[in-house]
Amino acid sequence: MFQRKRIKAIQEEVERQHAAVEGRADGLLEKLKGSKWTAAILLGAVVFAIMVLWSLS
Repeated sequence: MFQRKRIKAIQEEVERQHAAVEGRADGLLEKLKGSKWTAAILLGAVVFAIMVLWSLS
């Protein structure tokens, strides 16, 4: 009986943390959508990653 309560409490805590993290991620995504520099930064990151991978091969 005690283990079921403990498991349920742990599960509720995990769900609460998941909801909090998801809310913060959604907020960050909204900020990025509002930024005019987002596309340029992401494109730069992709180009940089391609250059690094190309130089390694």
